Amino acid sequence: MAVYLSPVGASAAPAANELRLLAVFKEKVCRAYCVDSTVQPQTTVTYKVGTTRLVETTLFIPITATITVVTPNGCCNANTQIFTETFVVAFQAYSGLPTVGPTITNIGRDIQPSCVKCGCAHGVTVNDSLVITLTAPAATE
Repeated sequence: MAVYLSPVGASAAPAANELRLLAVFKEKVCRAYCVDSTVQPQTTVTYKVGTTRLVETTLFIPITATITVVTPNGCCNANTQIFTETFVVAFQAYSGLPTVGPTITNIGRDIQPSCVKCGCAHGVTVNDSLVITLTAPAATE
């Protein structure tokens, strides 16, 4: 349904060839679930890096996130939905492509109900804190 990106910072400057960001995925589920229940949706996210492009001195890296949401349905059944979201990150001031594809590391994940009406959630929000790291290409001077 939607993906939102925002930078994440610490008190120290980030390392070279590293991007820290928060990826927020908001997805609508087919079956509503009770927000007060002890049984909440199980959510996983996997990332796949596309082909990196160098345009002038900027590296553009497409990333596809596959979000799997298993929503409880009574005591015996569950409903599984798979969502695919794509986004692009950029690294500036490079003169060449990385020697190895970027790596994506999940630092933390927070899952919250969304689209709540009368105690039932009709969606799920996944907040992923990510670090994207490049194997150093040649940087421009």
